[in-house]
Amino acid sequence: MSSEERSGPSWSRLPAGLAPGDGLSVGMIALAPDRVGVRDFEAFLAPVPDVAVFATRVPMADVVTPDSLAAMREHLAEAAARLVPGSPLAAIAFSCTSGTAAIGIEAVRAAIGEARPGVPVHTPIEAGAKALEALGARRIALLAPYLEATGGLIADYFEAQGIEVLSRATFALDGDRQMNRVTPACLIEAGRGCIAATPGAQALFISCTGLATAQVVQSIEDATGLPVVTSNQALAWDVLRGCGDMTKIEGRGRLFR
Repeated sequence: MSSEERSGPSWSRLPAGLAPGDGLSVGMIALAPDRVGVRDFEAFLAPVPDVAVFATRVPMADVVTPDSLAAMREHLAEAAARLVPGSPLAAIAFSCTSGTAAIGIEAVRAAIGEARPGVPVHTPIEAGAKALEALGARRIALLAPYLEATGGLIADYFEAQGIEVLSRATFALDGDRQMNRVTPACLIEAGRGCIAATPGAQALFISCTGLATAQVVQSIEDATGLPVVTSNQALAWDVLRGCGDMTKIEGRGRLFR
């Protein structure tokens, strides 16, 4: 049988209707073992129309320590290069609070910028400081899931920004395999307890993108009367505001209102 006989009828060419590509495209670099960060970030953005999140991953050790976090730096440029190559991005978010502190904000930006120059880079710890400033909170209670040495990175960063950490509480978990399983009920109870035990606190900061917080922020605020800022909430807020989107969102905490 000839190739002509095998090929069958010739192809007819059809016009393709292409979408204009409008909307906000956000790239996200997440940690390989994390099962929560991307979903929680998207949950905070869900009420905003026409936002699309495109995620990629970087390797991360099972146990979260300052050294294992810092080791992620060498993978950031490669991860950024895999974010929808050839397509425009309005922003890139790095989904790791303690990792940003361990690597350094400028080093994170430089590594991602190697692959995606000109795209604004957002980090949760910097976004957290901006969020606390926007809320007028200079004295906070800090709740984290980390081992103490890792949690110290967060407290030290805030103190360097002039934010007084009045109390520190942690679940002392090894890594994402445990952190991702902390329940909303546990976070709400712990958050309320942290605020009750910290007279003079002007806000609660819940650190770690590996904690699911979209469903807990409003509950803690309603119970305590104080604003609550979380890593994923602040990161989503900072990305939107950086892109010029000032949408006010109900049910996601005072920060979004």
